[in-house]
Amino acid sequence: MTDLRSWLGVLDSRGELARLKAPIGPDQDVAAILERADGRRAVRFDDVEGAEFPLVGNTVPGREHLGLALGCDPHAVADRFAAALDDPEPCPQVEPADAPVLANRLTGDRLLSALPLTRQHSQDGGLYLTSALVVVRDPASGRMNLSINRLQAAGERELRALLLPGRLRRIFTEAEAAGRDLDVALVVGVHPALVLASQSPADRELDDYGVANALAPGPIELVAAPTVDALVPARAEFVLEGRFRAGRREAEGPFGEYPRTYGPGGPAPVIELLEGWHRDDAVFQTILSGGREHFYAGGVPREAACMRALRRADLDVAGLRLPESGSCRLSAVVALRNPAPGAASTAMMTLFLTASTIKQVTVVDDDVDVLDDEQVGWAVATRVQADRDLLVVPNAKGSSLDPSADGALTAKLGIDATVPAADRDRYRQMRVEPADPERVRGYLAELGL
Repeated sequence: MTDLRSWLGVLDSRGELARLKAPIGPDQDVAAILERADGRRAVRFDDVEGAEFPLVGNTVPGREHLGLALGCDPHAVADRFAAALDDPEPCPQVEPADAPVLANRLTGDRLLSALPLTRQHSQDGGLYLTSALVVVRDPASGRMNLSINRLQAAGERELRALLLPGRLRRIFTEAEAAGRDLDVALVVGVHPALVLASQSPADRELDDYGVANALAPGPIELVAAPTVDALVPARAEFVLEGRFRAGRREAEGPFGEYPRTYGPGGPAPVIELLEGWHRDDAVFQTILSGGREHFYAGGVPREAACMRALRRADLDVAGLRLPESGSCRLSAVVALRNPAPGAASTAMMTLFLTASTIKQVTVVDDDVDVLDDEQVGWAVATRVQADRDLLVVPNAKGSSLDPSADGALTAKLGIDATVPAADRDRYRQMRVEPADPERVRGYLAELGL
């Protein structure tokens, strides 16, 4: 099954799902636990004070889990995403009676307060819903658009949404200009493939569900939302239905963002919630802002876009990664096979133009594993001379969330850590190559190494 609970079952079977049964507070206590466990394991909280449902976070602890979730090698995740963009697969649709997410209606006076929303950081503006897929139909194409936006709770039935430039804001702006409210479904608790697909390029002809279905190891079933014009995953844990209200703005933020600094607050569009639905024994999901799960959600789609651009530039790419140290947004490492003179500079400029958030690019040879920070650091330490191998681009477009940037202007740095083609022997890595590797593997197993 391609749903959250089947994925949690995989993590549990690997000993990578911790469970806290004791009561825990939603104001930074949950975030403190997730921050400590970040990169190591998922955590389920059975008793978030004041809430009626359990909560889970850190559901993608590391890069190897991306490969596990998508059924591929971790080095191939970006290529897998790029292939899904090139060849999306339509999702099957089921009847409401066959959709587990519609099994139960959230009734009574409580709606948002029944859910385990959290305040993650000390300066955050309030309780936030950080994992919801914001689902709207693009009237220009009829396609479904998925995104993840920061959503601040205000009362029982109001959310305030930060809409950055992109497809959702364009759809909302067009509806508002016509004086129309915009139907929206908020989907919580899904398979990692859906989270990744929500960060697809802002192409009005692209159906993000089709990308998710091509990414996932099995079919993702959809069902029509009961109240609003949207399709939602039939096996999600929760669906909240509502409408963006045209002409309404309310204060939202600040909020801790991916650079691990605060994004400012300001007036934001308002979602008025109408209905809520959930599975039997539903578990709510949170994404720790500034944690690895947050990084990968936005990083993998950028890696795919970068990989496609590099190959269009006729570069032989062996590997690419947007490292966690740069929040999977601000820096990149790319490995090239037998790079010709000028290839490293071409790679740098291509990446700067493809993903404006990237401010540092390191180019290495294919004997360096881009997923291994120590190997990349070794290549920089042994193959780079600062007066020869650095490229600086001043006053370039960057990320407005980068606290070191001047508005959205930044300086960009390229580091050429490739080996000169005429002098490869001098730079060759030393290797240990035993005569009987299988025998050595047996020794290592005996030693538990």
